[in-house]
Amino acid sequence: MSGMRSGAVNRVLLALAGLVLFVLGGSVLAVAFGAPPPSWWPHSGRHDVLLSRAERTAWRDQDWWWPALIALLAVLFLIGLWWLASVLRRHRLSEILVDSGDGTGALVRGGALESALADD
Repeated sequence: MSGMRSGAVNRVLLALAGLVLFVLGGSVLAVAFGAPPPSWWPHSGRHDVLLSRAERTAWRDQDWWWPALIALLAVLFLIGLWWLASVLRRHRLSEILVDSGDGTGALVRGGALESALADD
């Protein structure tokens, strides 16, 4: 059952990330083609730069800034690797119920079924 929950969580997170990226990308394209920027837009016009010189150099003199930024990016990278590993990890059945045809079933361990299929 946990495999189903994990898959659902992955789908929901991917859908949310996709929706956020779609809205942001659509907003950037709309403003680039001359649409009025939305109320939450941080810039004033079509030819406005993403970061001004003051914004780019505001934290340069702070000793904590670069270590904090690198630590944040490292944590995000590790979370991404963990998520990728959990998605790519091979999930195995612990047991499976096989219908024997007479109204009863047989409970077979996944490892035993895998061995039998490999030997066949």
